[in-house]
Amino acid sequence: MLTILSVSIVVAALLAVVVAQALLATGQVRMSTLQHELTLEQAAHRQAELAVAQLETPARIVAAATGEGMIRPANVVELPYVSLSVPLPTPKVTPAPAPAPASTSTSTSTAGTGTASATTSTSGSGSGAASTGAAGSAASTTTATSTP
Repeated sequence: MLTILSVSIVVAALLAVVVAQALLATGQVRMSTLQHELTLEQAAHRQAELAVAQLETPARIVAAATGEGMIRPANVVELPYVSLSVPLPTPKVTPAPAPAPASTSTSTSTAGTGTASATTSTSGSGSGAASTGAAGSAASTTTATSTP
């Protein structure tokens, strides 16, 4: 009985050593594969860094800009240094002008006769200037006549 127990302990110990060796070999294969991938990625990274260094050279940028039609400026003005640790003062902003009162717009058109239309638009300010679009604080009159 003692011999069977000692033989089974030796067999279990040998089996444990074999399993440990198998796990160790698997880990070494995985580590070798990862080291190879790392070497390939480092080489690709070095190639990308080289490409960036070549693309950012001043001579290449000037040549590309000249090829696009850019020219050197006659003079260069250096901007003053602005510290980012000190907040800038709030700029003074003028409010937008108030919108003009409701405007009147008329349009007439005769279809098929070749006679054009006349459009009249008047706003409340009566300044006689051209319309300013979104601000709308001017008067405008447009008349067009066309005959075939």
